[in-house]
Amino acid sequence: MWIIIVLILLVVAALVYASADIRSGFYVKTVSRLATGEKLLALTFDDGPHPEVTPKVLAILKKYGIRSVFFCTGKHITAHKSMARRIVEEGHLIGNHSYHHCNAFPLLSVRKMREEIKRCQEVIATFNLPDAPLWFRPPFGVTNPNLKKALEGSDYRIMGWSLRSLDTTIRRPEKVIERVTKRIKPGKIILFHDSQANTPLILERVINFALENGYKFIRADEKDFSIFNTPAEPFGKGADRF
Repeated sequence: MWIIIVLILLVVAALVYASADIRSGFYVKTVSRLATGEKLLALTFDDGPHPEVTPKVLAILKKYGIRSVFFCTGKHITAHKSMARRIVEEGHLIGNHSYHHCNAFPLLSVRKMREEIKRCQEVIATFNLPDAPLWFRPPFGVTNPNLKKALEGSDYRIMGWSLRSLDTTIRRPEKVIERVTKRIKPGKIILFHDSQANTPLILERVINFALENGYKFIRADEKDFSIFNTPAEPFGKGADRF
């Protein structure tokens, strides 16, 4: 009996991991790192645009000549259209992060998920270039069977991350900077949020560290993703667990 219980627990743990870690690629194929061994990094930003933080982030990116992908919510684009327009005009890409980014998104029905994604894309389409690729990043990075069904038949590619800054949960900028700089490796896609007051300070420090150590930045969608579903990195020393 105990063997059956252990097996059930292992299966449950595996399914939880598959849903919670976007890098697993279990339910949907995801790009979570650049398919390269070169010293290349990609910056991505979630949850904007923000009327105060996003302009500071854009100014820093422009200063260093870096282009990025901004995964914006439809409601924030609608509220801050000039910021969305500026993101595109300065060479960045707007990705789909759902319309409301509601806390219950992972629990929504297939129909509701489709509505959230579709509504957000309709807003994005008024700003992105006509031939811009369709990228989606699920709220909280959670994937599950409903999301898989919601995306079936669409042209969306799913972008995750391989280095999560935790800038929304760690309040001390120095701790975030330490966390990110310790985990920088070739091919990392880094997740920041242009909705947090400390992000601009953290961002510039991270950029300077990377440049001083011989790294270059590219826009994540510009890399040739010949290996489309990049596997999760193993947990262990130096791995980005959360």
